[in-house]
Amino acid sequence: MLFLAVSLGFYAENLREGILHKKEVKKQLNSLVSDLQSDIVLFDSVIDRNNYGAQMADSLIELLHSDITNTSDIYVAARTVTANLGYYYSNSKSFDQLKSSGLLRYIKPKILLDSIGTYYVSFQWLANQTDLLRLKMDEVHKGNVRLFDSYVFQQMMNFGTITFSGSRTIINKPPVKPALLSSDAKDINTVSLNYHYYSSTTKFYQGRAIILRNRAVRLIEMIKKEYHFD
Repeated sequence: MLFLAVSLGFYAENLREGILHKKEVKKQLNSLVSDLQSDIVLFDSVIDRNNYGAQMADSLIELLHSDITNTSDIYVAARTVTANLGYYYSNSKSFDQLKSSGLLRYIKPKILLDSIGTYYVSFQWLANQTDLLRLKMDEVHKGNVRLFDSYVFQQMMNFGTITFSGSRTIINKPPVKPALLSSDAKDINTVSLNYHYYSSTTKFYQGRAIILRNRAVRLIEMIKKEYHFD
């Protein structure tokens, strides 16, 4: 009888802890859904911003090789690219809480747990791409000294000459047609190559970001389905 009583006591305690764990997991997953929703908002904003920057980089390359006299548009395109770079990061507060509390093992089914883990691990790879993109932008900044007058850029960034359209920074044309500092083919090619490598890296970065953004959407759907969130 004593053994039975002790066994029932252990069973009741384990059942109580299991119920508490399930409640806490559901609470944390509800917070995780909010984190994922904020990630999606950031993805949408930065994807639009970076796409715009890459498009302007492509336009600049075309201008430098087809219409070098169109200096107003060249200046605008060059400065627009450097004003429209965004980075992706994740709000992982709830996921970190699940890890530190040991509650991850209570998430069911396993495919959901694996999907959550894959999503957050993917940001480690994206961080490496972020570092690469920063390097490409540094090369753009360094190379621009060959062609662009800093005072013209300064005038273009004065209050009233930039506007915002959603997540994009819109750079207006300079008040007068500016001159390029060099017409040397090597200088032009150096600047053009810098923008080419930046545009190519951005497009690859964007592709991975879109994949992660879509994963976040699917994760929200899976969590709501399994844990019956509204």
